Amino acid sequence: MFTRTDLAAIEHSKLIHWTFSGCYPGLHFTTYPQHAFRTPCSEELIRITRAPRLTADNGLRFWCSAERTDDWSTREHYFAPYLHGAEFEPISEETFNRMVMESSSELVAPLPLPLHPPTGFVGALLMYSMRTDFTVSVLAEYEDEFIHYFWTTSA
Repeated sequence: MFTRTDLAAIEHSKLIHWTFSGCYPGLHFTTYPQHAFRTPCSEELIRITRAPRLTADNGLRFWCSAERTDDWSTREHYFAPYLHGAEFEPISEETFNRMVMESSSELVAPLPLPLHPPTGFVGALLMYSMRTDFTVSVLAEYEDEFIHYFWTTSA
């Protein structure tokens, strides 16, 4: 997995350029908007982004691309500071799965959990949590894929 130092080594202009953070091969995502939750007025949103793990990627380019799936077009100047503000806290697979389970518990149609079979786990990072914002952003690396799980609420 990548570290804060790996991110710091990349120029801000490269971080926001679509060739670095907007076109990760095989990237796909599923979004659960507020009406997918038992209480729509809670204004919750979940986005699960996945991609096959590229041999030469330590996860940094995937994470930037996953974060880029949110529309940053009118606020690109905030993208690099947002990335640099992440916690980069290593977590276990158990913690990753628990955070996904807890923050998705209000979905009308539950997520099939765990998001990845319990094999091939390489590492995971807590990027944002309820300690800092109304957001849960966690990234997991497996031998065959990367998964970025993002939950937020504006309520």
